[in-house]
Parts: sequence; C-alpha cells; structure tokens
Amino acid sequence: MKIMNAKQMMETARKKGYALPAINANGVTYDLARAILEAADELRSPMIIQEYEPNLEYRGYDGFTPLIKHLAGDLDIPICISLDHGKSVESVMRAVRAGFTHVMYDHASHPIEENIKNTNLVIDLVRPLGISVEAEIGNIFISKDEKVRAPVTSIEDIQKFMKGCDVDFLAVGVGTTHGIFKVQDNINFEHIKAIKKVCGLPIVLHGTSGVSMDDISRCVKAGMEKINFGEGIRMNYIQYFNELSTTLDHEYHVWRIMRAVKDKIKEDVKEIIRAVGSDGKL
Repeated sequence: MKIMNAKQMMETARKKGYALPAINANGVTYDLARAILEAADELRSPMIIQEYEPNLEYRGYDGFTPLIKHLAGDLDIPICISLDHGKSVESVMRAVRAGFTHVMYDHASHPIEENIKNTNLVIDLVRPLGISVEAEIGNIFISKDEKVRAPVTSIEDIQKFMKGCDVDFLAVGVGTTHGIFKVQDNINFEHIKAIKKVCGLPIVLHGTSGVSMDDISRCVKAGMEKINFGEGIRMNYIQYFNELSTTLDHEYHVWRIMRAVKDKIKEDVKEIIRAVGSDGKL
C-alpha cells in the first residue's frame, strides 16, 4: 500500500497519459470502499478514494483512513485519501488530522476574491504537511428545479484565480453538474481544450452522473486529468441492494447481500478505470 497525495500521483499520470479516477465511498461505506480498492488492484490502477464532508459528519472523520489501510493491506497500488467538497477550513483541518492526503476546498459559491483568499489560507495550513489542495472555480451546482444547464467556467475567471492562488488542482465547469441524472451529454469539449491552453494546473471534472464512459474518455483526451465519481456510484449501490435483497438466496444474511453488491460495484469501477485510461499503468 502506497498512501500518496494527489499531486504525487499526478506526476506519474502525466508521464503515462491517463487521468486519475477519484471515487466517493459515500459515508465510509465498507462495501463501496472495498469494491473501489479491489477494482483498482485487479486492474493495476492508482486510485483516489474520497468522502464528502456530510458523509464524514455522519460517520466521523477518524474512521475512514483506518478503514482504507485495513482494506488496502498489502495491495501494491498508489492510494490517495481525499476530502471532497470541504466547505470550511475547520472541516479541512479535521480531515488532515484524520490522515487524509488531499483536500478539495469548495468556496466556489462565493466571490472569486474571497475564494482566492480562503483557498490560500488552506494552502498555507496544509501544504507544509504534504497535503495537496484542490479548488473550484464557478459553481458547478444548479438548482433542482432547473433543467440540466450546467454553468461553464470562464477563461477570464480561471486566469484571475491562477494569478492569485497557487493551488494544485482546479475543478472547472464545462457542462456537467452535480445531481442524479440518467443522461448528461452537454459537455463542452472545446472549452476543456481552451482551458488547458491557459491553465498549467491539472483540471478536474465534477458532476459525472449520467455521463457516458465514452464521453469520460473524450474528456480525458481533451485535457481533464482528474475525474470525480460519486452520485452514479451511490445510485447503483442502492439499486443493486434493492434488487439483490429480493432476488438473492441470502437467508437474511446481510453480508451475503453486501458481498454481491460489492462485486457489482467493482465492475462499475473497472469501467471507470478503463475510461480514464489508468488501467495497467503501474
């Protein structure tokens, strides 16, 4: 097991030409975490395994790193333990104290000047500890009563942010949004290319529910270097559980249901790994 920060992992990814898969384990969920790590190990892929701030508020910050270390055991793959969408400096520091190696500080809904100021504060606190930092420009969320019409981050805002903030990764809006969707097919691939021309930082795609694996691969080719997966994985988790709890001969053994769910999720994760091109790259 090689626990690394995301910046260290990105050095290899850039040399070998793939994007980093970043998958949310949704509340320190054993079966999801195990599926993610088993898929990464079987396909010889690095893996960023993440938790949302609300997940950690429910399950506790201190439980995730020990779980990952337990499940990873003797696995010989690079693993990054990441906080996704940390909304406060306090939550970021709780994650760092709990052993996380990458933090995404999300201040994108605030004015860009405030985003720069607060992100710099996070960088000053955690970079000396060897923690990589991700920020977001442009609010990738839309309200639930709107159609899928995701915002696109302007080149001007990206340039302004980069002048004021030396962050390691930058999440940008290119036509996707957070939420549960059957289909998202409005990605602006040309805008991804345009961002890469002016942004030397690794750029990150959030909000991938409903995005086809073909389009994920196109995003990688256009310049995306870290791609987050959360909503689609947890949606499949619930669907598989509902299906298997009624069709599997489990004799009311919960572990039998969850093992079968884990195996299905593992195949989903393998599709993601292949789509971002990180399979067999170790």
